[in-house]
This record gives sequence, C-alpha cells and structure tokens, in this order.
Amino acid sequence: MKLLNAFLVLVALISMGCSAVDSNSLTTTSNDQIIGGQLVKADSALAHSVVGIYDDNGGFTCTGSLLPGNLVLTAAHCVGQKTSGVYIVFHPDMESILNLGKNFSTSPVVRRVIAMKAHEDFNTGEENMAISGNDIGLMMYEGTTPKDYTPAKILTEPTALKRDAMTILAGYGVDSAEVITIDPKKQKNLQAMIDRGEVYCDHDDARKARHCVREELSGPAILKAVTVKIKYTPNEGEVVLDQTQGQAACSGDSGGPAYIQVGDEFQLWGVTSRSGLGCNTDIIYMNILHYATWITTTAKSFGAK
Repeated sequence: MKLLNAFLVLVALISMGCSAVDSNSLTTTSNDQIIGGQLVKADSALAHSVVGIYDDNGGFTCTGSLLPGNLVLTAAHCVGQKTSGVYIVFHPDMESILNLGKNFSTSPVVRRVIAMKAHEDFNTGEENMAISGNDIGLMMYEGTTPKDYTPAKILTEPTALKRDAMTILAGYGVDSAEVITIDPKKQKNLQAMIDRGEVYCDHDDARKARHCVREELSGPAILKAVTVKIKYTPNEGEVVLDQTQGQAACSGDSGGPAYIQVGDEFQLWGVTSRSGLGCNTDIIYMNILHYATWITTTAKSFGAK
C-alpha cells in the first residue's frame, strides 16, 4: 500500500457497496472482509478496465485504470523514481499473482512499466481546499494488452458529478482498517516511527507531539468495489465523496477509479487521492476531466499512439 506521510492525511484504497452496482458484476462476501462492499467478478466489465500496480522498489501496491495505447491512469503518489521494478497486473486477484515469487514478472498477466510520470505540480501537503493537489499520474507498459481487457470509457457528461450522485469506486485495497491512539509520552522510539510513517502525530518533532495515532491495515490485494455519494466539489480538479455510512474506500486502492454508471456502462471520471485517518471519513478523488490536456500531452511524450 502507498501512504501519504501527513497527520490526518492517508492514502485511500477501495472497496465497493451494493446499491448502485449491477449485481451480475459482483459477488457478496460471507465474512465481512470488505468494508461495506463486494468483490468484483473476474468476468465483469468493471474488472476488465481496472489493473493492479506493483512497485518492487518500494514494495507497495496501487490501482490504475486502463486507457488506450498501453496507458494506465493512477495517482501521482503511486509513481516512484524509476520504471525498473514497476509492473502492471491484469488480474482481479493480484494477491495470488504477487505470491508467485520469482515467477511473478514472467506471468502472462503481468506487464513491465516502461514510462511513467507524476503531475509536475503534485502537492502532498496542500491544505488549501480551493487548490487541487494534482495527485494524478500516468504509466505506460510494454507488450500487448491481455485478452478481454479494454480501456475505460471516460465520462461524457460532466454535469453528472453533482451532490448526492452515486459513484462507484474500485481497487485492490485492504479490507480492514483500525485507527489506534498512541500516547506520545509513553511510546518508545516515537521519532523513528514518525520518520518511517508508522505513526502520525500533530507535529513532526516527537518532543513536541501531543496527539498521535497509527493505523493497522490488513487484507489481500483482491479487486473490490463500493458505491458512495458525491458530497461536494472544493475546486475544479477534485471531488469529495462521503464515506461515513459504512461503505468506504480504504488504503491500497490509491490511484484507483471512480465511475458513474450510465446505462450499462461504467464511465470513468475519478482517481483516488487521499482521505483522513480510518476508512469511514470523507475521501478526495481527482477529477480526470480537468486533467484531460495533461493526460494527452503526457501520453504523447511517452510515444503512445
């Protein structure tokens, strides 16, 4: 999982709810592993435009949306320093592919990333909600796209992104998250834990910290989906979603898609960016319609056709 290192700002992942989703695309779970959501069936249209991202350099996973020209749209914070060791996984059960060990990179459902870029104005610490954090990135993979996988359809009607509209999220995130309060006066090695991103405090200096928390996350990297409501739009590049009703995206679905269902189509409009601690809080998605020019220009710089 990929996390943003700031107090009360964590990377969001994804699970999915039942209300606005075609039941033929999903299968319910019996052990409540997903936060208010469902697993996505391997043969569904939804599964065929969502891919997993694995960065062996940092050992983290993210989620992405398939675009034409061997392109994958994701979050800027999912883009590392080098393409070597970064892979795209075309399978709803990414966990089983990751468990192949040394055979992982040669799997027929894995492709090597050959180009990637984060938005040049990406700002992980942006606190002014009137300004977008520009948390959007693009990757390009080598080889051919596996059979049955097709690029996502982009939302054609921007006015659909209105308050209380239902939106569908999907990704390979965790299925369990618990926020635990830490006493900064009693916690040993607090500064080292803050520096490693294991604990989040109201001050980066452990000696000045008064409130600290850590988040325990668990769950396999299996494609899930959830339906939540749009809450409001703070700026042109971002949309805030309401996850306070028990259905939530969570850590690990970073970079994953948000859709509006139009007839039988899932039309892509968003990319997972960040949320507060815990999964049942408001979450911010990037509005990709605002970044259409950046996406096109970046794709051309990769040599995409």
